[in-house]
Amino acid sequence: MFFKSLWPALLWALFILVICGVPGHKLPHVDFLKWLKPDKVIHLFVYAVLCYLVLKGFTKQETIPFFRNHSKLLAVVFCVGYGILIEVLQQYVFIDRSGEVFDALANATGAFIGLWCFSFMRKKRSANYRP
Repeated sequence: MFFKSLWPALLWALFILVICGVPGHKLPHVDFLKWLKPDKVIHLFVYAVLCYLVLKGFTKQETIPFFRNHSKLLAVVFCVGYGILIEVLQQYVFIDRSGEVFDALANATGAFIGLWCFSFMRKKRSANYRP
């Protein structure tokens, strides 16, 4: 089944939707870290994990060969698109939230970091494989 291998990625995507939909006034406010921009680091991490999980799911599933054969491109397109969608929802739908272009760029960068991590781990695993 196609979704059996993708459930971790789908749960992570749902987690992203929920945390990004929390009203802004309910988020903790930390002034002394404002100069560090920790929210961009969080965006990078969250979307790197999403992309990694989507890639893992696409490559494991055997139902639709197209997704397995084009997993890298499709995972990045999905994650970047999802990141943009979340920012649009924050701007126009979610209460007391605002969508930001730099957040969308951090989401996209995180997706590429996830792609790099997946490729690195896969290459490392295949280099260590001895039949």
